[in-house]
Amino acid sequence: MPSIKQAIKISAENTFEVNDVAINIINAPLDCDWSRWGMLDDRKSTRMYCFKKDTKDTLYQFLFDGESYQYEKDFILTITGVNDEHNNHKIAMLSTPNFEEVIGIKDKDIPGAPFLPIPNNYHVYMQQAGKPQHLYQFILKAGTTHFTPNGITRDWFGVNDFPADTDWNRWTMTYDSNHYQLSLPAYVLYAFKQDCNDELYFARYGAIGNTEYTTDQGETKLYDVYSYDDNTHPKGNEGDQYFGVPKGGNLKIVGLAEDFKVTDLSMVFDGINTYLYLLSDDSK
Repeated sequence: MPSIKQAIKISAENTFEVNDVAINIINAPLDCDWSRWGMLDDRKSTRMYCFKKDTKDTLYQFLFDGESYQYEKDFILTITGVNDEHNNHKIAMLSTPNFEEVIGIKDKDIPGAPFLPIPNNYHVYMQQAGKPQHLYQFILKAGTTHFTPNGITRDWFGVNDFPADTDWNRWTMTYDSNHYQLSLPAYVLYAFKQDCNDELYFARYGAIGNTEYTTDQGETKLYDVYSYDDNTHPKGNEGDQYFGVPKGGNLKIVGLAEDFKVTDLSMVFDGINTYLYLLSDDSK
């Protein structure tokens, strides 16, 4: 079984504070590949996924019951279209609302909790093989158990201007709609600083890209990117105050034991709080 630590984001301090809550994973199949996993929250449940061992496209699902992650027996998800262009040694996951969704929910009985759209879209992200700053997107097709190359926006994204010491083997994403409901800047990408267990770089989607792509209709366009450099971010955009190092500082993780060597991470936004989950190398 993996060893997983949970930390909660303290926004005012730009930190994630580790807690001592023990989170068990129940009834996991023996062929779970815990080196490839991801998490998301759809306001109904926090969900954990891992690949079936020796597959490139098959995921098991675990649902949080308030105390532990329970394996959902006989429920298999597949990612279609995975090929040698995709690096499936690491995935990130998140959920987003339908952009037509108008019904809000008050997810938790907390005074001042925001009304949020209901997430109905489930996303998986993979890096391009040999090009970690190029991300492919897969979205779960409604009424099926298949993630397909797709996008509310498009099926791939660029990542620009991160520091040279970014660890692209330890990265993740989430959809943080506390500040941006139904908005692209709600997509946030995080990555560890190399050789570091307690410092994260991050960027929000929405910087202006300078790379061309061709639409299915043959039209040439520039694509937007996740950019760590606020100089490429549109000035006057409401996201500026939440953007990258110049605006908010890197994120620090506090309370993690010195001997806990982080090999992977997942980020979950549950409608109120952002949680960081860290996987230790003793799980492999």
